Amino acid sequence: MRNGAIGLAIAISITAFGLPSIAKSQKAPVLSWGKPEVSFDDYRRDSIECGKRGATTSMKGRSEFDAVMLGLNRQDADIDIGRSLPPSATLEDPAQKLARDYALNSAKSRPEPKVKALQNFLEQNVETCLAQKGYVRFTLTPAQAADLDRHKKGSEGRFRFLHALASDEAVIRQQRYQP
Repeated sequence: MRNGAIGLAIAISITAFGLPSIAKSQKAPVLSWGKPEVSFDDYRRDSIECGKRGATTSMKGRSEFDAVMLGLNRQDADIDIGRSLPPSATLEDPAQKLARDYALNSAKSRPEPKVKALQNFLEQNVETCLAQKGYVRFTLTPAQAADLDRHKKGSEGRFRFLHALASDEAVIRQQRYQP
């Protein structure tokens, strides 16, 4: 199950790799991290370093991780050995029954809140790293957020746009995020 653990870690940490934390709700502020006068190269290097730190943080021993892995192991066992819950009284197709039982194991383990807790744990590691490097959170204005949306995620243009905001002392001072 080592590959499953690595896959889970990668899936959970994806949110930790980007500097901006973009909330799903349109009313929630769009946040990013900035440091006055930081060079573009330092900005990118710090972003990657802190993202990697978050992504490679061990989750072993955390109860949420153990619970998610237990659920995944049970699902994998059902698929690998064709085991399923006791046969039903109906003449249900075995493949349909296996798929239903696989979903039932997932529902019983309720991974969503546990995965969210693990995401928060990893994000906290990224945020701590950025703060240690002198970065602070700031809120993008609606116009800035709209401009950001025009840039493809992961593109050079998006990195440059965010850097222009993140390195501007006036932006950091006037738009500093106050939770």
